[in-house]
Amino acid sequence: MADIVSRDRALSIRLMLIGAFTGIFAPIAGFLGGTIVGVDQTVGGLEPLFVWLFVGMIVGMFGVAIGILGALRWVKGGHHLD
Repeated sequence: MADIVSRDRALSIRLMLIGAFTGIFAPIAGFLGGTIVGVDQTVGGLEPLFVWLFVGMIVGMFGVAIGILGALRWVKGGHHLD
């Protein structure tokens, strides 16, 4: 039983960390990708900076959702840092 609890606790922490890092770094990576591509080209009438940043924001939102699910799992399991 203790093994299941520790695995659930570890999974909750991993989900929160993955979600936090993805939520922070995905928009930054999208911005950097858009600036690397350059502004000379357009994709469907949109500038690459906008497209890359938008994709980064969408990926970041999914990351935040994963982090929230990890936090809810932590709270539901009644885990404490003690």
